[in-house]
Amino acid sequence: MVSVWPQSYETAAKECYALAKEYQTVYNPLQGVLLDVSAMAGGYQAVKSWSKSYDQRASALVLVATGLVRALQHFGDILTAAEYNWKAGEYNANEGANRGERPALPGGFPSELPYSPDKVVGIASSGSNSRGLESDIPDLRDSVAALIPGGEIPDGDTDKLARAATALKTFATSTPVEFGSYRLKQVAAGLQRNYGKESRDIPNLVAHLETMATSAHDLETAAKDIAAATAAHSEPLSTMRTDMNNRFAAVVVGASIVIAHSLVTIRKSRSVDQLEPDVMKIAASALATPINTFLTTLSGLTFSTAVLGVGDLPTIEGLVIVIVPIDGRGGDGYKTPAKGTAEYEKRIAELAKDPAHGGEVTPKSRREAEVGLELERRGDLKGPIERAQFVNGKDMGEFKDANGQYWDVKAPTDTFQQGPYAGQPMPPGTRGIYDRAQLEQKIENELYEGENVIVDTNNLSANGAADLRALIASRPEWAGKVVIC
Repeated sequence: MVSVWPQSYETAAKECYALAKEYQTVYNPLQGVLLDVSAMAGGYQAVKSWSKSYDQRASALVLVATGLVRALQHFGDILTAAEYNWKAGEYNANEGANRGERPALPGGFPSELPYSPDKVVGIASSGSNSRGLESDIPDLRDSVAALIPGGEIPDGDTDKLARAATALKTFATSTPVEFGSYRLKQVAAGLQRNYGKESRDIPNLVAHLETMATSAHDLETAAKDIAAATAAHSEPLSTMRTDMNNRFAAVVVGASIVIAHSLVTIRKSRSVDQLEPDVMKIAASALATPINTFLTTLSGLTFSTAVLGVGDLPTIEGLVIVIVPIDGRGGDGYKTPAKGTAEYEKRIAELAKDPAHGGEVTPKSRREAEVGLELERRGDLKGPIERAQFVNGKDMGEFKDANGQYWDVKAPTDTFQQGPYAGQPMPPGTRGIYDRAQLEQKIENELYEGENVIVDTNNLSANGAADLRALIASRPEWAGKVVIC
């Protein structure tokens, strides 16, 4: 009986991260080989059916392998967030200065996903390499072609086919590929054993793990099938060319025969300049017989598995990371003052002093202070926050939280704020109107500089705010770094 070890969110996340890394380790060499062996099957008509089946399966394997890695990496983030949220809930439930250490997300969270979908390459095994047979002995090649159905001599590349078969087998029999499905099932069972029905998210998490386990199993099965089918193509093709050499040499003594990866070349010599009709007939038959034997074998080659489908892997990759906010109290007992109190107004006055304008308080800086305190209260910014000061002459944004993280405030607008049109939508093209692409770039610039971003929606219409939220939801890597007020 197999033992199932209890799994925490943290240990389950570590296993997903580890498996994603292991898959990359064994997949990357395979991807390099697959790129190098294009046109390995040759371009003759009889191989087209096999090539089409191979291309479909190999391309699907690439999509599923890279999709599984991306899903595993992102699901590790989902589990990491679940662990953080569990701790945040405990932290928020406790009172006083002895509530323990404030939970924190690990550095580099959320992960950068490998294998961008728009960069995954396709697989093309079909392509002309040569004419299969070349000879300067008059009429020899034409005589051989006349004895072959379709008149085409196979030009598959035996070296490329063998490399592909070996690389696919190495991938298919690697430890992560052979045991990935089992490991994911163990993680799923471990989560169930540890949490049971105590956590409402466990059934969904387990279902996603089982989905990835199924994909991992299907990937292993497909990889082994494609490897076997490629080897079954490569080996008889090599045998064909060896037999062509041996049989022709037995009939025509003295001719020069060179076997390359995709071509057999026969050169005349001093003793063999041309062939008498009877000898030509025998020589052509000697060369055509191995070719026809190979073509018969080729016509019977099949794949035993269907083309892989990505299934629900994109759904897992697209799961939204949800972070539970920690309330505004620090471990020292600090708590964000309530609105309307003297302490609240005191904090507003402190935070509204803009160093970029000599400490002046303006309606804009007061609004920023109100936004900062609201996010402190919600727990998005660890308090007590303070107004950010210039560092070596550089503007560091509006606030610095208790962790030392700087925050910049953006306040996009698509409605008039004052004047006779106050509250009305700005016409398209109005200078300074909210532009999704421009705001996205501004946020990216701030993050690149090490500053997190607060986006104040006070000046946005309902449609503008909805569009902004959609933008942020589409960028899961911004979680915890870009917040809305």
